[in-house]
Amino acid sequence: MKIKSTLFPVLFHLFLVFPFLGAESLQLGAEDEWQGTILHNLESSPGKGGFLDLVLSRTELSVSDEYTDILLSLNRERSADRTGRYSLEEHPEYGKRYFKSGSGSATFNRENRLVLQSRDPKALFSPYSSWEDFTIEFWLYPANPKEGERIISWEGLGRKDNEIYSQSILCHFINRRLVWSFNNVFQLPDTPESHYEISGDAVLPRQWNHHLLRYDSRTGMLEYLINGLPSAIIYTTPGGEESNTVFKPRIGEEPGKIILGDGFTGFMDEFRVERRFNEVPSISRYNRPGYGVSPVLDLEFSDSRIDTLEVLSGTPDNTAVYSYYLSTNSLLEAEQARQNFRGEESIMEEDSVWSPLRDGIDDAKGRYLLVAFLLFPDMKSDQSPSLSFLNIGYTPSFPPLPPSHIRASHEMEGIRLEWTPSASPDVEGYLLFFGEKPGEYIYPGSPVKIEKENYTFIDGLSPFKQYFFSVRSYTGGSEPRYSDFSKEISVRP
Repeated sequence: MKIKSTLFPVLFHLFLVFPFLGAESLQLGAEDEWQGTILHNLESSPGKGGFLDLVLSRTELSVSDEYTDILLSLNRERSADRTGRYSLEEHPEYGKRYFKSGSGSATFNRENRLVLQSRDPKALFSPYSSWEDFTIEFWLYPANPKEGERIISWEGLGRKDNEIYSQSILCHFINRRLVWSFNNVFQLPDTPESHYEISGDAVLPRQWNHHLLRYDSRTGMLEYLINGLPSAIIYTTPGGEESNTVFKPRIGEEPGKIILGDGFTGFMDEFRVERRFNEVPSISRYNRPGYGVSPVLDLEFSDSRIDTLEVLSGTPDNTAVYSYYLSTNSLLEAEQARQNFRGEESIMEEDSVWSPLRDGIDDAKGRYLLVAFLLFPDMKSDQSPSLSFLNIGYTPSFPPLPPSHIRASHEMEGIRLEWTPSASPDVEGYLLFFGEKPGEYIYPGSPVKIEKENYTFIDGLSPFKQYFFSVRSYTGGSEPRYSDFSKEISVRP
């Protein structure tokens, strides 16, 4: 957090220059890189001025224990199958320059590849596995699609009546189109022999496209979608059309390894295989809002006035950024509000403590300030808003000045104490402290509260003893502010 201060002289009294009152500012973001800010579904990204902006996290696929067979996020070095059903025996490189979700993608350069081996007997690519519905999906960014580049390849062996047959699944480029070939994978009970092939529209180089192949075991429909739009449909039936007789996928006794990116140049992200026909695939980079809440900002003194709260954000198309604030003199209230903030849920509560920034700062005061923000994507254009930084201007509510020139005089059986009033305009009264040791004002009746007046009378003190006195000013309001102690004097009654 960067603190800037601009001071302006405002008060002179009796040729003495008192401490200056001044406006100050805080900035969140920019140089402090949002340190201490709680983020939910938000991440930092290079932004304005070479600093980090906050943007929505790119949507990552999630694991479903019921459906997910393979899930590779492909974000970082030594990426693993998140289901735990497959081991990775070879890894490609991983890069953070080009990616579709998460923080990175697998980088292929014809010389490397990714190799998966089943290690769970319940996995789809385990021996004697019979499939029902399934979906295979991934994001692909080809540098320049060339003949024979293999995106997915798998080979295995099966046995029928003591005769061995081969099986294969191949997804590769032919004439700039991804072609899916299944050899002896879809089977009838009495024969393993079959060959089905499906291909879609041509794929353009140097851009991300989402590829999804899904299978409905009831009808035998095998459908290929590109970027969520149907590109081709075939049926795994004897005649290749809808029929009551459906070939269903089965894996033989010796399944081989799954190889991704063999001979391919480009990037792959978010590879997933599921045991279901995914009816509503999500291909949006941003399909959930995000929120954040600042650390508790200490404005130094109770009832400090918040003058400005400016948000620099980018909202392309129909994206949106909404900002809220909380000002309070209670550190406990601020900390609880920070820890309990749940985005829209907290804002919409009937007794919400959050004020919308769009209504402006209306006489907001407090020692502690929190700023919260909600970011919403444009679901149609699939874009995220950005938040660059927050500027906060405030005027500290400095404590009052102590009184000066304390004088003591003997009167009758006591002591009269008098002082020059505090120069601060908002002083409501004074507290007179006294005791038998310098700086220790522990004595019955200390302190004495004096409202408005600048003198008081103290009696009942022991004669000959030395007593020490000091005075503090205080302001009015529900949470008074107190000055420092005045210069100490001592008196013997």
